Amino acid sequence: MSLKSRSLAFTLGAALLAAPLVAQDLTLVFKETSSKGSDTSTQYFTKDRMRHNQADHDVIVEYGTGKITNIDHKKKEYTEINLADMEAQMKASSAEMDKANAQMKQQMESMPPAVREKMEKMMGGVASSITVTKGGSRKVAGYDCDEYTVTMGQGMKTESCNTTALKFPVPEVEIKKFASMGGAMAGMMNNPMFKGAAQMAEKMKEVQGFALASTTTMAIMGKTTTSSREATEVKQGPVDAAVFALPAGYKKVDPPAMKPPRGAQP
Repeated sequence: MSLKSRSLAFTLGAALLAAPLVAQDLTLVFKETSSKGSDTSTQYFTKDRMRHNQADHDVIVEYGTGKITNIDHKKKEYTEINLADMEAQMKASSAEMDKANAQMKQQMESMPPAVREKMEKMMGGVASSITVTKGGSRKVAGYDCDEYTVTMGQGMKTESCNTTALKFPVPEVEIKKFASMGGAMAGMMNNPMFKGAAQMAEKMKEVQGFALASTTTMAIMGKTTTSSREATEVKQGPVDAAVFALPAGYKKVDPPAMKPPRGAQP
């Protein structure tokens, strides 16, 4: 399972749990800045679907069917995957992790005690190094928001301004459709290779609301990168159905993880 699909699965689960009882359709426009320059992204939310438009990549999620469409504007292609596919990928990933963990365990048993202890600390080190600090408050795109700083060791820091005043439309979806996928996710989290994941999730509960602005700084191997995004417009009201249409002339292809092996029959 790709990192992008795994991240989207977590995002969808969080959105379902956090959805308010009543809200209109919502459109959010962000200015995004990174080392590559500045651009604009737009997110649309309705009770049936959501779409995230970026410069060269869009994602459409249909809540009722569980279908997720990824659009690549550079290649003029798109892929489709549903919850059943994602669950299968999660189970396959979990099985691979179990196998890798068994091999790692055998290798660690042959290590000197001091080295083995260091390795075990590394596996759970990220979670134990997370700190969350709440700061002041300000307005972003007309909404009051609270400032948070989240650090993960010495290598990553995110400063965000989150609002609890913004209401998202409730997805019209049967929660039971997500139950099996949630079980698969739980299985992955129980794998020792994800040691500390529950601790990390518990710590992140201190960050309340939706981020209308955020800046993330990462330092890896002596190189520091910074990316930021800030909402410039928030619109509540009906979203035109045409927003969710696929671009004309784009070719449908198999998702990378779903392509059949060479020599297999289509």
